[in-house]
Amino acid sequence: MRKLFQGQNLVVLLVCFALLMISVLFIRVPLPAISLPAEKIPGLMIGNFPITNTIVATLLADVTVLLLAFFAVRKVREVPQGLQNVMEWIIETFDGMLTDIGGKEKARKWLPMFMTILLFLVVANWWELIPGVDSVGILEPLEVSHYVSGGTINVGYLKGETPILGIATLKAAKVSLSKVDQAAVQQDALAAEQSGEEYHPHEDTKIGGYVLIPFVRAAATDLNLALALALISVIATQIVGMRTLGLKYWRRFLNPVITGIVVIDIFVGILEFISEVAKLVSFSFRLFGNIFAGQILLFVMAFLVAFLIPVPFYGLEMFVGFMQAFVFAILTFIFFEQATHSHAGDVHH
Repeated sequence: MRKLFQGQNLVVLLVCFALLMISVLFIRVPLPAISLPAEKIPGLMIGNFPITNTIVATLLADVTVLLLAFFAVRKVREVPQGLQNVMEWIIETFDGMLTDIGGKEKARKWLPMFMTILLFLVVANWWELIPGVDSVGILEPLEVSHYVSGGTINVGYLKGETPILGIATLKAAKVSLSKVDQAAVQQDALAAEQSGEEYHPHEDTKIGGYVLIPFVRAAATDLNLALALALISVIATQIVGMRTLGLKYWRRFLNPVITGIVVIDIFVGILEFISEVAKLVSFSFRLFGNIFAGQILLFVMAFLVAFLIPVPFYGLEMFVGFMQAFVFAILTFIFFEQATHSHAGDVHH
């Protein structure tokens, strides 16, 4: 313990302590406006369809996975090296795990689905940790964000005097919309609606407050993505059950043979149906809730202390991002495996 405060160790500790004090006293990072829905990127649309920052993140994750696959198999060697070696090790590891759970035949059949979900979600979740994600975007007037968000965003920040690398920045000085300002925005919108015109909030701000609309936001912080993946998983489960058992698959919901007592078996079938619907809720909200909460955690820690302290939380979020992807993928495989068992009373399991 005494050596910890001697020589180079003491210098490192003093430097870390100095950085912490400087960050607490002099460097204050603005806290981003936390919005539950994904933000639309102003001016970016495909036809009448607005593009959100989570759609951009989803496309980035897709491209990243495709590039990994391309470079892994671009020059296939009999003795794998580099990225090919890493990808083969990953696939072999999970192939062995799935074989232990469902057997070799089922593992090989459903491994592509498992790996697609796993790799996509891992990459999408880890994009949250890349510098610039959630921190580079468009500075939108506070009044505009207040109107667009339906009145949930009422706090912004002053614009920095000197841009960094040509990018406008925000200062930590908070600006809040007063009740009078909020009422004025609503009156302007109401007047435009009564005149039959579309209300366009002014592009400049009267009070000097701005909110950052990031170009890229972690894909899984959008409930639409989590719900879409949950729908894919649950619908694919029904398809696997039908292809394996045929029409007998639907006996698990209508009149399964579990106890031999008709009334109880019908009740069990109803519970089976409810459980299938509940998978949509558990799948989507587990993924969305953990990734959204992790994003807020990173925001708050950087807001409180800019240096060093947030680093362990980045490691934590890397672990959480992987675990959420793995849980989603492995549960999908387990549900596939369960769907292959008959509830018609002709198969013992």
